[in-house]
Amino acid sequence: MTPTTILRKPKLHFDTAASPSHVTFDDGKELRRNIPWMDYVEARWAYGEPDVLKIEIGEWLVVLRGHNLAPLFLAIEDHTLLRVRAQPDLTQERDREHDTFVSEVIFTKPPAGGIDGKRRGQIELDLGK
Repeated sequence: MTPTTILRKPKLHFDTAASPSHVTFDDGKELRRNIPWMDYVEARWAYGEPDVLKIEIGEWLVVLRGHNLAPLFLAIEDHTLLRVRAQPDLTQERDREHDTFVSEVIFTKPPAGGIDGKRRGQIELDLGK
């Protein structure tokens, strides 16, 4: 007899809301940080690192490592992400292949030039001519 595979809808291991005023990142070990969406700067998902999202929000660079992150990136783009928690145990479960989950959340300070290395701040234009 061959084992029967039960097909199910992929599970999203994060919470969304229509217009949340904040987003909560939980590393699952030491720290849960709640940051207002109005402090959002940018998110970056490099093609060379498909399992890593970098979000500059407030005074933090939040690095999310996980699996199947496209739905999570969409929630960030739409500012509908409400809460995400690291769940490293899910990486060991074979039936989670199609699910979206974060295995690690890292809080760091963003580099001086922002995520992409470009200097942020006010641009001065010479309009006197």
